Amino acid sequence: MNPPVPELQIPAAPAHSGATVPLPRTAPGALIRTTLLSLPAEPGPAALFRAALAELVVLEGRLTVLAPELGDALYASRADHTEDFHRDVVLPLRRAVHNGREPRPALLLRLDSLPDRLPELRDWLGARSRREELLTALRTGTAPALAAGRSVLARLCREDSFLRAASFTSADLLRAVMRAGEGLEDRRARKEEAGVLRHVTRAVARTTPLSAFAAVGWGVLPRAAKAGNGADLGARSWNAADLPLGSSRSVVRPNRTLVDTLFAALAADPDRRTTLPHRMCSSLRASDGRAAFARSRTAFTAARFLAVEDDVVTLGAAEPLRRLAALCDPPATLDTLAGMLAGAGAGPETGTGAEAGPEPEPQQVAAALAFIRQVCDAGLLVAVEPFDPQDPNPLLRLARWLRKTGLPRDPELALRIEDLSVLTGEFGTAELARRAALLAALRDRWVKLLDEVGHPVGTASARLTVLSEDVVVRQPVRLDGFLGDADHRALGELASLAEVFDLGPEVRRQVRDSFVARYGPGGVCPHVWDFGADANEAWQRAARAVGRAPEADGDGSTAAGGLRQLTALRAELVDAVHRAHADSGGGPDDDVVLPAGAVTGLGSRLTSWATRRPVSYTGFLQRAPGGALCVNHVYGGWGRFSSRFLDSLDPGAARETTAAVLDALGPGTQVAQVRPVSGFNANLHPLFVPDEIGADRTYASLGADDVELVHDLSGDEVRVRVKATGEWADVLYAGVFAPLLLQPRLAPLLMDHPHGITDFGVLVPRHLTPVPGGDLVRTPRLRHRHLVLCRRRWELTGSTVAVLLAELAAEGEVPVGTVARWRALLGVPDQLYLHGAPPARGGRVDEDLLRALDRPKPQYVDLGDALHLRCLGKWLARHPDGVVLEEALPAPVRDETYAAVELVVETYRAGRTNREEGR
Repeated sequence: MNPPVPELQIPAAPAHSGATVPLPRTAPGALIRTTLLSLPAEPGPAALFRAALAELVVLEGRLTVLAPELGDALYASRADHTEDFHRDVVLPLRRAVHNGREPRPALLLRLDSLPDRLPELRDWLGARSRREELLTALRTGTAPALAAGRSVLARLCREDSFLRAASFTSADLLRAVMRAGEGLEDRRARKEEAGVLRHVTRAVARTTPLSAFAAVGWGVLPRAAKAGNGADLGARSWNAADLPLGSSRSVVRPNRTLVDTLFAALAADPDRRTTLPHRMCSSLRASDGRAAFARSRTAFTAARFLAVEDDVVTLGAAEPLRRLAALCDPPATLDTLAGMLAGAGAGPETGTGAEAGPEPEPQQVAAALAFIRQVCDAGLLVAVEPFDPQDPNPLLRLARWLRKTGLPRDPELALRIEDLSVLTGEFGTAELARRAALLAALRDRWVKLLDEVGHPVGTASARLTVLSEDVVVRQPVRLDGFLGDADHRALGELASLAEVFDLGPEVRRQVRDSFVARYGPGGVCPHVWDFGADANEAWQRAARAVGRAPEADGDGSTAAGGLRQLTALRAELVDAVHRAHADSGGGPDDDVVLPAGAVTGLGSRLTSWATRRPVSYTGFLQRAPGGALCVNHVYGGWGRFSSRFLDSLDPGAARETTAAVLDALGPGTQVAQVRPVSGFNANLHPLFVPDEIGADRTYASLGADDVELVHDLSGDEVRVRVKATGEWADVLYAGVFAPLLLQPRLAPLLMDHPHGITDFGVLVPRHLTPVPGGDLVRTPRLRHRHLVLCRRRWELTGSTVAVLLAELAAEGEVPVGTVARWRALLGVPDQLYLHGAPPARGGRVDEDLLRALDRPKPQYVDLGDALHLRCLGKWLARHPDGVVLEEALPAPVRDETYAAVELVVETYRAGRTNREEGR
């Protein structure tokens, strides 16, 4: 652990200046995401089934409420009948009611005049009688409701958009979907039904891109000058998904994990390697006669992304090694480097324009080349890819390089790689039947090719993803009426609230402390990679410490001292919200409403060190019935989640994004993106600001060695500085992948703007209720104005799920009685999202993130639909460790003109120093 670092005395405004701070503002442009599939109107038999089941749920709840009242009444009735009647009839009935068991029919026949004397018993018997009528009606209506549900399912499985999405997922899924679309009713169809329906629910409810299940567009958000809460704004636009889908196109790209793995295998051949330019694995850090480099190791991870790790290699700083490190900037081929190293070319001592020295002897060149190859074999000198790291289609350039190597077999390899590029390009516009065949051919060819070049896929071949596909609407989308003035104001307040509950400030303080402990106040780290491991660990410490109060006053570190004010503000708000909810008698079904005044003033109460830098957030929003605006996620901003589509959207999207980001960062600010791909296609982002920091200057305006890390004394934080100009740079990470899963040496750059890991869960009180198998944890809805920040949730343990699964299986194919009883017991609505239970936190956050990649995705479940009830057991069985049920708000609308629509909106807050103190 780093030793405590004293807090620096910084001239700044007081933490609670009382000055009015302008609210963060929303960006003028927004991304819009919509499903391509809509639910048709519910058929009559299915609607009757739903209504009967809803009444049964109410009755189950009524019977639960009546049970203790009836028990008390039965106990008090002893004086009104004989001891024999009380012993033989009343007591067995009371025990059955108390234990939730069905009384024996013979016992109910012996009640005599007891129902006339006990209104509670009369009500209870009436409710039971009606329950039996409903159960009979439901069991009679199950077959028609199932038939109606299967008819809707078959219709949806014949929709072209869904078939295209299914064909991308897997050939097996496509076959099952096509069988369902034909209305087949054999044993195989019934076995596949749960899987097909699970994908259909995704297609109608979830707007996640990187697939053909949803379309992505972009438009400008006019500032509507309307009063009110925005409830009447955009109702038709949000639900009708009035997108110009006619201008959409499929954007298909080869899987970069496969491309990068293929190149690495090809470049491992010594003869091929000589044809490529090379660079050092990192800059050279010289100290005490030793040279240190950061060397990378890459692992092939289930054909989905590349796991990259760094290790620091330290060796004697021999002059040839130092000179080689200088000569390969810019990168050069091994022969060229050998000639320069042997003295044939101008080196850094003589200057680029100096005359070459005498021609070296062949043995000198041979010795230099042998040395260079040793450096290559040690992983210190690495080949530069023959394609831009951000090239959306690198296969053709890879093939072009192979044609120039001069190796006998490489032209044939080049032809096969060109075929991969052609087949990948055909996928987006191919007919449905052709798409499945293309995927099968691509998977087969990739497996064979990687095997032949010495990198067999092995068991990962079954999960091989050969390409990515997005459906992008190229024509600008009209967003008039989507957001009103009240929405813009509430989103600005949400951004201030997000800053209070964000991990970013903790990360910045931990990074600052680690840096000052190592380099001292005002210290400089000339090699960004050299602080990578420390910065990565600082992020780990921050993530582990989230939700915990900083150390007591004895700890003088700024991570504790600086965060204490922010933690106090957070705790004050949490305490006020919980106390107000409790004082009002609020339960799990009562919304927790944040005090509007307290949220409005949060910007003025944030500590000065936390507001010196500008901040941007991205809100993922959906409109619910009644005008509520549901916040699905709050992540970091600066174009991070929209920029990957910019080269496929209307050109105005890129212009607006660039202008908005540069304006928010302030005039004269040097802005640079860092765009690591790491084999993850969603990290392919076009450059939309003037500069980029990359591994070398071949493809980026700034190489990794062109910037340094500095402890800025005026702001008491770690900043990135351009060495040549001495200017600070704001570094923006362009990528969807979690920063902690990327190359550790990049951590200092990725943490220049680390905001966007927010959690409002601590604001919501937890209510525990005993249920079969364990405790049920219920959390209410959290609102600020008309924003829904957290939906109602019900957390069930693994043992409770096991009890529920056993009861579902015991009742039969469509367990209406069990579902009604559990719906009443849990208090859940009929339309929900099913999540896996939050996993236990491990020792490292990056390992937790990797495990989370393999967890089942959230799924929409309709507990009023007979077909969903039939599949419920299989869906729950995918979560043996427990589930979280979350209210579906908004739920998919059963109308062919409606779709699930999500708006992705950014907010910006200027840095205090940018606007008030200058830079």
